Amino acid sequence: MKIIFSFLAIVLLFISITFASAKEAEEIKEPAEAQEKHEIFNFNKVKVEQFISPELCRDCHSEIFKQWEGSMHSKAFVDPVWRAATKLFNKDVKTEDQILEMKACVKCHTPLGFRSHSITSPDEDYDKLAELPAQGIFCNWCHNISEVKGLGDAHYEVAPGGGEDDPSTMLGPFKDSDSPYHPTKYSELHTKSDFCGLCHNVSHAGNHIPIERTYDEWRNSPYYTGKPETTVNCQDCHMRQRPGVPATGKTKRPDNPGKACDMGPDRPHIWTHYFVGGNAIVTKLLGSETHAQMAVERLQHAADLQILKNISYGKEELSHVRVKVINSGAGHYLPTGLTEVRQMWLDVKITDAKGKVLLRSGEVDMKGNIDKNAVVYHTKLGNEKGEPELNVALADRILYDHRIPPKGYMIESYAFYIPEDAVSPLNIEVSLKYRSASQELARVLLGENAPEIPVINMASVTEKIEVQK
Repeated sequence: MKIIFSFLAIVLLFISITFASAKEAEEIKEPAEAQEKHEIFNFNKVKVEQFISPELCRDCHSEIFKQWEGSMHSKAFVDPVWRAATKLFNKDVKTEDQILEMKACVKCHTPLGFRSHSITSPDEDYDKLAELPAQGIFCNWCHNISEVKGLGDAHYEVAPGGGEDDPSTMLGPFKDSDSPYHPTKYSELHTKSDFCGLCHNVSHAGNHIPIERTYDEWRNSPYYTGKPETTVNCQDCHMRQRPGVPATGKTKRPDNPGKACDMGPDRPHIWTHYFVGGNAIVTKLLGSETHAQMAVERLQHAADLQILKNISYGKEELSHVRVKVINSGAGHYLPTGLTEVRQMWLDVKITDAKGKVLLRSGEVDMKGNIDKNAVVYHTKLGNEKGEPELNVALADRILYDHRIPPKGYMIESYAFYIPEDAVSPLNIEVSLKYRSASQELARVLLGENAPEIPVINMASVTEKIEVQK
């Protein structure tokens, strides 16, 4: 009898385990099905063969192709830092929201790859993607954007054609364009910041916290006046820049006369396609010294510094200096973009006439780490536990945001002691530094042999302090 009961118990236990396993499988399956209905998939599917390659565009638009070829837009999918980060971060995702965020990352860096369902997740082999979608943000993609469904998070539609033998209508900024190869049409959207805002406003795909808000930062700035004749659009800076012409909010932004098409008419202004921001490392790693140097030029015309001194300074006293950091050239916050990775900081040094150091802040050590007491302009994301979180997919809140708005400023105060033996005058040296990512993160992503992330000196100022006897 006991044996029968034991046997029945085992059978019931087996049925229970089998039912539980089936239920777990169903629970795992449901989020995947739900993901397919999510807004990041809410677009018309396209085919790779409906688009034409940038190399074909080069036949008639050689100068514009040359500018684009070394840009971050062209390197969006092959960027080694982005690739390493997404592969690393993807290992830690567990929830549906986190998985969706990693998929959204792919959809922006290879829009054709994602919308053709060629690649939809960092789980897949990046190197197996076809050549055209692997070219990131390319000519025929941008000039096919035909419908705005919402600003940010790539909420737009494209109107592709039938490939090289039946090219689509190319949308652009000229009302009198004419091409023997493809239809053309004027697009006001392509002349406005709203076009840039389609991708340069990013929210977490799952929980919707704001991750990158470059467009909103511009939209709420003095550069947007609400009047077309006085508004300074993104294109007015980033698509007027060329080597030697940084074209920021604090510099002249001259026209760029030339030809949009090699066989086309001379025009008073051609929008450049370098698409330079603040990244001076990836473009150089991938072969374009020109784009890297232009990033340095842009950063060096984005900000100004002022030293605000006390009326007097005495020996054996605790004294202060204040540093005013002014966003004089950027139409968005400094820094902008993925600002939990970016680093902009103040390097301050105060010495006496004999070189004795009285204050040091913002120094970079031998390992490339910034002094922990430095003033750093960036944001910090947090996870559900309220802890700092570098993995964007795991973030669900913003813990800290210390950045400078367009045409705004921040004042930082520094205290230091003047000893009795200090030799007057004191020297104050202040620099505003920038790098695209920390050296520590570069080593995590690219290994111990990671290239040195360049530290760019955005602005510098010096002053002398006479010390009272």
